[in-house]
Amino acid sequence: MKNHGLFRGIAVLLLLTVPAIRAGATDMTLINVCDFGAGPGDGQDDTTAFRAAFEQCRTRGAKGVLFPPGRYDFHAENDSDQYKVSMAIGGLKNVVIDGQGAVLIFHGRTQPFSFAACENITLRNMTIDWEKPLITVGEVVASTPEYFDVKAFDEFPVQGGEKVDSFMDYNPETHLPRRHGMDGYWSVSKTELVAPQVLRVFTQRPFDMKVGFLAVLRHQTYGFNGFSFHGCKDVTVEDVTVYHVPGMALTAGQCHNMNIRRFKVLIKPGTRRMISANADGSHFSGCTGLIRMEDCVFEGQGDDAINAKAGLYLGVTEKVDARTVLARHNLDMRDPRAPGDVMELTPPDTLIPYGTATVASCEVLADGKTHRLVFKEDLPERLALGDLLGNATRCANFEIRNCTFSRNRARGILVQTRGVVVENCTFKDITSGGVWVLAEVTHFFECIPARNVVIRNNTFDNCNYGGPLGDAVVGAFAYLKGFAPPPKPGVFKDIVIEGNTIRQADNCAIYLAGTENVVIKNNAIEGACAMPTRKHGHNAIYIRSSRNVTLAGNRVEKENQGAPCEAAFKMGPGCDKGTIKCDGNTGF
Repeated sequence: MKNHGLFRGIAVLLLLTVPAIRAGATDMTLINVCDFGAGPGDGQDDTTAFRAAFEQCRTRGAKGVLFPPGRYDFHAENDSDQYKVSMAIGGLKNVVIDGQGAVLIFHGRTQPFSFAACENITLRNMTIDWEKPLITVGEVVASTPEYFDVKAFDEFPVQGGEKVDSFMDYNPETHLPRRHGMDGYWSVSKTELVAPQVLRVFTQRPFDMKVGFLAVLRHQTYGFNGFSFHGCKDVTVEDVTVYHVPGMALTAGQCHNMNIRRFKVLIKPGTRRMISANADGSHFSGCTGLIRMEDCVFEGQGDDAINAKAGLYLGVTEKVDARTVLARHNLDMRDPRAPGDVMELTPPDTLIPYGTATVASCEVLADGKTHRLVFKEDLPERLALGDLLGNATRCANFEIRNCTFSRNRARGILVQTRGVVVENCTFKDITSGGVWVLAEVTHFFECIPARNVVIRNNTFDNCNYGGPLGDAVVGAFAYLKGFAPPPKPGVFKDIVIEGNTIRQADNCAIYLAGTENVVIKNNAIEGACAMPTRKHGHNAIYIRSSRNVTLAGNRVEKENQGAPCEAAFKMGPGCDKGTIKCDGNTGF
């Protein structure tokens, strides 16, 4: 057994260098990772074998890669924060990657799969997990303004010195995040071991961590995602389960057409983890075509279950000439634009575009964060420094049906693209909103303000009760500078909220701000306004800065709402009152 690694290396070398040797089927239509030295259940590092199998698939034009059933192990080259990928896969076409029920176990900080420029690929029938998840769960046994102590459960060994990117406190009985509880990000200065399995967490500001409650510490939050797709086309992901990942479970950037079926992000049964993916369940940016998600389950993520966005706003920092600008993102993220992409030119104080311009070329300058954009036509004279460039071309349509969302921090679905249907889904115990149609220029500067969105026949139970607590369970609204609401209608257009059941919400059940052409129809609302944290949160349905809104057939009896509820429906400032129509509602 001592020479097992040597034999495996020789096998891989032969398979890569001798053309006559074929893996899997004799006609080279299939590649079997075991033919390259992977050994299910042997406890050895299978990274090299898997890499060789995928390379052989690419160079030989094979039609598939198979993982025979069993456990495979993958070790990070080191456990630093430096970005690394176990399987970086590029250029595959017309390939099926079939895990056949295999379980892939990762060790340390690494990204399992990264696919680039692949076309017509299917990924199916596998589970990924971590031998030691990058979280710690335990009981809060002491709390001061400077630190709190966590008695970690035995299955989460601690030694002191661990970094903590983020943390929350959980109810020990329900194992849900504490109602209106703590939600700390980038706030830990250091950790120390003060007794066996007792970790002292020093914070940069006071946090009200309750003794006797549970703490969930995430030692990594972003950067090491499960399945990453970039520049891919016609992708199918089906029957894939993620029990843990240090970052997001699935990401897609600038991809075209994806079918995601029975993709499950789950808290591993029989454990006390309470977190599955440390960040988003799925995150889509700058895609095109149709993203279809059906029969998926998102449970216990540390961030949004689905973030569907067109990309990032770039703010103009310099007008070089009549057709050229320099622009940067608020957090200095890169988001280059392709020739032919249409930019909406948008002032940050309204988020209502005043014009468009078509990209001729774009380059990211040497500083890695400044974008030089040249347009095909002269830019409007009113273009001012600070105006925003939102990509109106890379707005994939989404169909999200028959999916289940539960027990996660943040939102169920964040809609920041155009042409979206959310239908027949279940949302339960989501700490923030169930479905938010959102645009914001306060921090992330994600975009684009949505249009043509249908939210229909969904059920929402106990949403928007904890960190980060927001305005409503279901809503279309924007956050301008200082989290100010939009002053005018027209940020969002053509929204339908129909046939939904919303039960239990600490603020509004439905909230609109900056909308135009909205139908709110045949919704049933109970238990709204249970513990308001917003002034408008005392109303089950609240609308401001909107026009052409129809409310019909909704059942919102005030006596069935939380005690602080002041009105089933209220119209706030900025509305075009003559265009707000109510017909056949119960409780208004």
